[in-house]
Amino acid sequence: MSTVVEYGVRRAAVVAAVMLAAVMQLADTTIVNVALPSIDGALGASTDQGAWFITAYIIANVIVIPLTPWIQSVLGRKRYFAVSIAGFTVVSILCGLANDSTTEIALRFLQGAFGGGLMVPAQQIIRDTFPPEQLGKSQSLFALAIVMGPTIGPTLGGILTDDLTWRWVFFVNVLPGIAATLLVLAFVRDPQAPKRIPIDGIGVGLLAVGLAAMQYVLDEGERNGWFDDATILTCAVISAVSLCGFVLWELWGTKSPAVALRVFKDRNVWSCSLVFFAIGASMYALIFIQPQYVQTSLDFTTTMAGLLLMVRAGMLAILYPVTTWVVSRNRIDLRIVGAAGIVLMGVTTWFQTFEMTTTATFGTFVVTQALGGIGLAFVFVPITVVLLAGLEGAIVPSALALTRLMQQIGASVGSAYAATLLDRNFNTAFEVLRSSVRGTQPAAQLSHLVAAQASNLAALNTTQFFAIATTLAAFLPLLMVRRPIVAPSVRVPVRAETGAIPTRADRRVA
Repeated sequence: MSTVVEYGVRRAAVVAAVMLAAVMQLADTTIVNVALPSIDGALGASTDQGAWFITAYIIANVIVIPLTPWIQSVLGRKRYFAVSIAGFTVVSILCGLANDSTTEIALRFLQGAFGGGLMVPAQQIIRDTFPPEQLGKSQSLFALAIVMGPTIGPTLGGILTDDLTWRWVFFVNVLPGIAATLLVLAFVRDPQAPKRIPIDGIGVGLLAVGLAAMQYVLDEGERNGWFDDATILTCAVISAVSLCGFVLWELWGTKSPAVALRVFKDRNVWSCSLVFFAIGASMYALIFIQPQYVQTSLDFTTTMAGLLLMVRAGMLAILYPVTTWVVSRNRIDLRIVGAAGIVLMGVTTWFQTFEMTTTATFGTFVVTQALGGIGLAFVFVPITVVLLAGLEGAIVPSALALTRLMQQIGASVGSAYAATLLDRNFNTAFEVLRSSVRGTQPAAQLSHLVAAQASNLAALNTTQFFAIATTLAAFLPLLMVRRPIVAPSVRVPVRAETGAIPTRADRRVA
């Protein structure tokens, strides 16, 4: 495998391409949510049909993510990354032009499939673009995209929908998509030539059916009464059988597995997957709960709700020099840093619940949001560095794909359970408050007041649950094995243009 370390302007161009692609894809996981009522109305879709504008995207996403290492081995990493960005951009335009719900759902599925091919190559490329001793720096940059993407989605979606039309939540991808594609084609290099690998049709089929059915259960379960609904129960059984069959087939049924599940033998891979599952669940649950709470109970606009999320995400940008310095020190145990970050996230989320009243303002939550962002800044980067440090190059793509998949599944599980808890906590609080209310106001007015208080209590209690769950997850990073960052002498970078070894001046520029 040839080196692809870059310096100076070329490195900046590669980083720009990766960040544009990653933020674009991650923002699309949340940007459509706030525009959903407008899309439903314009396309004549029912609430159930409209939900599929989101569900179809996520289903395709989770199917493609674990297949990414196999696909990029066949096509080549650069070509696959460029095709994914270009395809995502083109389909985004078509999503914005759609005039009926069936077409929109199909296009969103296709968009999610292209989006699933963005994150793993992006993280590999940015890792390989920096020399090994700057692993922490490269992963700090990538963490900005991981957190900024889903948090700017609701804000951007609200602004575009309010000031333009819902179609612009898709058209907004055009310029960054074109720019990222051109930068990739011009500056990104492949570490190795494409390989001819047999197609594992059975494995791909079992994986697709299993993950699609699982995602349907998570997205539609609460709306349809979970396992009281025959369709949900059937999909749950299909998912369990298909995924079990997939694991057995990949491990013992084929000589050319589509997904290299054996990388889970590495302790850092499976333990990192648990960390990312837990943090993905917590982060996306709060992204789901908080905007609903501040808009319903506090009458925040969509833009204000999004800006509140941005306070937390913005801390990663502010702390970038600090996190880079911390993760670049071999003497610091990054597992403990990650565990401390998780504790800070959980504790500040718990204290935030004391501020969740019906009279709170934007400023009320700024401190706890900022502290939670500080915690988040010291989770993703240190844990990723622990994962990648000392990991053999051949298994890096599969390790990144599987840990990314677990984070995405965690996000779906967290959002689904948050919706369930909100609904159940609201019903419980409403019944308790209704039975204790006595007043002279009209019944309709009293019911409205009770519902407002019940909604506030539901958000508070649900947030408390995830605060506790997050804090308890702090032991997970300690399951990982501490490994030193690879020494600079392991890999000698070359200039992309000439093939010459970089001069000292080149390294200063880098």
